[in-house]
Amino acid sequence: MTSGFPDGIREFLTVVEEQSFSKAADQLGVSRARVSQIISRLEKEMGVQLLYRSTRSLSLSPAGETFYHLSRQGIDQLEHAVQSAQNANESLSGNIRINAVGGLFGEQILAPLLLGFMQNNPNVEIDLSFSSSRVDLIEAQYDLVIRMGTLENSNLIGRKLTRYSNHLVAAPSFLEGIEALSHPKALLDYPLIKGSVKRWTFTHKISQEKYELPVQGKLKCANGHVTKLAALAGAGFSRQPSYYIERELASGALVEPIPNWQLPSSDVTVLYPQSRNTSLRVKALVNYLLDAFQSHD
Repeated sequence: MTSGFPDGIREFLTVVEEQSFSKAADQLGVSRARVSQIISRLEKEMGVQLLYRSTRSLSLSPAGETFYHLSRQGIDQLEHAVQSAQNANESLSGNIRINAVGGLFGEQILAPLLLGFMQNNPNVEIDLSFSSSRVDLIEAQYDLVIRMGTLENSNLIGRKLTRYSNHLVAAPSFLEGIEALSHPKALLDYPLIKGSVKRWTFTHKISQEKYELPVQGKLKCANGHVTKLAALAGAGFSRQPSYYIERELASGALVEPIPNWQLPSSDVTVLYPQSRNTSLRVKALVNYLLDAFQSHD
C-alpha cells in the first residue's frame, strides 16, 4: 500500500468492466493468474471481499459495488483533470448524441444547461432526443442518456445529477365535499390522474408504514404538463415532481391532501458506457452537468 491508496485498483476496475479475469488480463497485457493475484492482494489489504467468484460467474459483493462506483468516479475525475490540463489550449469539438427525459425537465432545466455548454464550446455539436422509452445506449449509438427514477442494473456508469421530491396533489375545488383522507388506500374511491408511473408507493412519515397504490387513472397521459393541467382543472389526484408544482403549492392552487404520507424522491442520473476511451467532449459535458446541478442544489 502506497500513499494511503491500495495497489490493484486499475486491475479491479478492468475485471469488473470486462466481467472476466481472462478478458481483463488480455486488456492489461498480463496473465490471468497475475490479475487474480493482484485482486486477492487488494482484498487482503483492504480487509473486505470485493468480488464473488465461481467457475461460471463473477459478481460484486456489496462492499465491492460501493468501492467500484466510488473508484470509477475518482478515476474519471482524475482523468478529467489530466485531460483538462493537457488540452487547456485546445477547444473541444465534435458531436455528442444525448437521449434524455423530456417534458419540463428536459425543456426548461436540461436544455438551457446544454446550450450554455455549447456557448462555452462553440465547436461542439449536440444531437438531443427526448424520449420516455428505455433505449439501449450502445445499440442506439448515444454517447450518454439522462434518466429519472429507479434504474435497472446495467453495465453503464451512472452519475447522479440531482434529486427531486414527488408529491400527491389535488386542486382545492376537487377536494370540496371530500372528507379528510388519512390513508392513501382511500384514493381508490376517487379519480386518479395517471402519468408514467403505474404504482404509487407511499410511506408514512412517522410510522414508516408503506402502502403501494395501483393506479387506474381516469386520465392517462405520460406528459407531465398535461397531468398538471388536469390536476389544476380538478380532474383528480395527481403525482407530480416538485419542479412542476412548486409555484402552485406555494400559491395554494394545488394542495397535498394526505401530508403525513410521502412519495419517494426521484434521482436524475446521467449514464454513459464503461469505456476508458470515452471522448474528452463527453467527459467534459458530464462534469459540466454535475457542477451545474450541484451549484443549483
